[in-house]
Amino acid sequence: MLHQDYIGKPNPFLLGSNCRYVNFPIEKKRITYFFCIPTIHNVNWEFTVDTTKSEETNSVKFSVSQKKKPKAYGSIELEVGLVVENLESSEHSIRAIGRYEFTKDTNKMIIDIPGYDRIYDGKQGFFDEKAEEKTFKIRYNIVVKSSRLYDSVELFDFYHFDSTIFDVEVNVFGHQMFLSKKLISLQSPHLYRMIESQNINYSDLPTGCFFHIFHDFLQIIHGIDLQLDNENISEFLELAYHLEVPRVTEYCKRQMIRGLDGMTTNQMVELAEKWSFWDIVPRKLAQAHCLADLKAQEWDLDELERDVIDQITRRLFELNC
Repeated sequence: MLHQDYIGKPNPFLLGSNCRYVNFPIEKKRITYFFCIPTIHNVNWEFTVDTTKSEETNSVKFSVSQKKKPKAYGSIELEVGLVVENLESSEHSIRAIGRYEFTKDTNKMIIDIPGYDRIYDGKQGFFDEKAEEKTFKIRYNIVVKSSRLYDSVELFDFYHFDSTIFDVEVNVFGHQMFLSKKLISLQSPHLYRMIESQNINYSDLPTGCFFHIFHDFLQIIHGIDLQLDNENISEFLELAYHLEVPRVTEYCKRQMIRGLDGMTTNQMVELAEKWSFWDIVPRKLAQAHCLADLKAQEWDLDELERDVIDQITRRLFELNC
């Protein structure tokens, strides 16, 4: 089950998941990637692909750990499914799976992906020998199996009818989902009209909007508080603009001000300027209640426009008074 690709399919993992892929250059020995699980608010994650000792072990090491740990929590259990994809035949793809419980004292899950010699053999079909940059593709499906955290949420199950929440059945990208017309009508007349037709196609949404993004967008509309990151914030802003949902736009702005995993403060400013969110910088600066807070925001003055620097300078003087 974990070896399926959920990008275009319903997401059945109500406690949370992160299902994507990375292209690992064969000349590299070790790369660390960052990711977030939207339902887990107070933990940031990272995973590392490591081939440093692969010639000895004949395996590729895949490790998952918490980059930012919560101050206090019980435990969280993850199941990870991995596929090193074979370009010539999926039957020859290499699969591995692991399950691990993260606690205060245990914070590193390691999965050994077998077949390093096959992956790095150019004749086995795991990378394109003619490509300028030779990479092999690892698809990973990280699923939350249990969570006893102080700051986590559970997704709505859009695939089973609950009369206390849902009042309409809609075909979304070919999948039957149950939604609340009442909640949607209060936030977006545009989306409400689409829901009324009981059918939403890819052509109804911005180009490149995948099912899992729209699924999570609907979760936010239904009141679920998800953690966004630098990889999906732009997609949520595009959807909010396209569907005219000001509440979700403001939701994204609050997360930008609070800080997104993988996004620097300067990148936040660039995104704010792109969308003409002129209140972002003042609201961000207002969060600094002392000079230490302002320093912790990590503004890179060399890369900022003059008007932003002026705002930072004014806040600096205010805090000094």
